Amino acid sequence: MNRTFRPSAFTPRWAVAILAAASACTNSGSNLGPEPSPSKIVEVGVYLDRDGSRTLTPLDTVFAKARVALLIRGSVDTFKIALTSAGGLAKFNDVPLGQYTLTIDPKSVGDSIQVQAVDSADIRVTAADSVIFSVARLGYPEVSVRQVRNLPAGRRVFVRGIILAGVQSFRDTTSHLNDSTGALRLTRVALRGGLNGNNPGDSVSVLGVISSRAGQPTLDLATISRFGTRPAPIALAVATGTAANASNGILDAALVRITGALISDTVTVAPDFKVTVSDGTGSLEILLDGNLPFPRTAFKPGRSMNAAGVLVPNGVGGWVFKPRDLGDVTLN
Repeated sequence: MNRTFRPSAFTPRWAVAILAAASACTNSGSNLGPEPSPSKIVEVGVYLDRDGSRTLTPLDTVFAKARVALLIRGSVDTFKIALTSAGGLAKFNDVPLGQYTLTIDPKSVGDSIQVQAVDSADIRVTAADSVIFSVARLGYPEVSVRQVRNLPAGRRVFVRGIILAGVQSFRDTTSHLNDSTGALRLTRVALRGGLNGNNPGDSVSVLGVISSRAGQPTLDLATISRFGTRPAPIALAVATGTAANASNGILDAALVRITGALISDTVTVAPDFKVTVSDGTGSLEILLDGNLPFPRTAFKPGRSMNAAGVLVPNGVGGWVFKPRDLGDVTLN
């Protein structure tokens, strides 16, 4: 018998054995007459989109024990039900010719995971088919930065955005990103794909748990997947007094720039170095991370400086300003 197989990114995992079996099939029984009740096979591969790319990648995993239903098209009548195997494959044997709809029971994939898409959810089984193959993508809810700031703690979500500060800049394994709705600090960061660091301008998807630190929302246990790079983000120009309260919290985690700030004091807070500055609008504490080799003796009271950095809450109602690298600071 001739066998057709819908091309799929799942071929390396599921389809090799099926295709090999198909190559051994022949028409050697065709002269026995037509089948009295033609029936075919429907297979559904289910995977968890762990990197948020919306396509199958090596970072994703197959999903076992998802409850897949085959419905009669145009009705709510369930024709067959199958659970995905340990390899993420649900198989329906002896499917008569006709039109069907594939669905996945949301309860079978857990409270925090959603059914994102089913490729070819509506299928038509014809006499020309031997195996009809479909792919279902599961994923965590994708939300904006603004939504993270308003959702309850403990939810696991995806956030897409642009990196403002790389994890290698700070010793506390934090990174910062923003999207069109605001900025957010990522805590306890890990990088997918063998990356050693991430850079401002990276276009990323981040999987993490909504949490808080020092009184402000964060995305904790943040796992970052990079999909591309863009020009480095531009820092927002603010006065030191505005930076010190993050514009009443609106600019928490944001990338900002100060200009003409006069140094009034310095102190070592091992392993970091704290510099107090003001442009006349209010004092601002600048924290030079111990992870970065700033020439600390150059920061003398009376000198002025321009700097870019991210705003981090201090836990007592204010914010500190953290440059990301040596290039962020210019001493005048």
